[in-house]
Amino acid sequence: MTETQQTMTEFTYATGETDVIGDRFSPSVVLFWLKTSVAASNMRVMYKSPNTLLGVIPLGSTQTIPLRSIASVDTNTKFNLGSFVWGAVFLVAGLSFLSSSALVGILFLLLAAANLANTMSAQLDFVNQAGGRNSVKVSILEKDKLMQLAQSIQRLVFADVEGQRHQ
Repeated sequence: MTETQQTMTEFTYATGETDVIGDRFSPSVVLFWLKTSVAASNMRVMYKSPNTLLGVIPLGSTQTIPLRSIASVDTNTKFNLGSFVWGAVFLVAGLSFLSSSALVGILFLLLAAANLANTMSAQLDFVNQAGGRNSVKVSILEKDKLMQLAQSIQRLVFADVEGQRHQ
């Protein structure tokens, strides 16, 4: 494991873990300073996503999945209808308040922009043999980077499955 791979994410690796790959992503367009980390080795996949309270206060969640229990790694794009509806409501409210109270109108317009910016997201799914999913949600702006990491992890999963079959 090289120094670059070790600093790419904040995970600690066990002796014998090789082929370490990983990256960091923004979980949303608005909360760009928070980072979701995803890393994989020849033994496991780890991810840490900053769940937030009220969309602002970061709480953490870390997951570790043994590589042998992953059947596939999928990516997809999600449309969040709730975020779109709230964005539209805040937009209408902001435009209506602009004439009477500019400060309140601007506040509603900022809330509208934040909700509308997070209407689309990219998602990385780790699917187990029973069909269960562990998902990592990231900003739609980082979809290409997420797809590249998903392909690299899928290669590790395939190599592990082939290795087990030949043993």
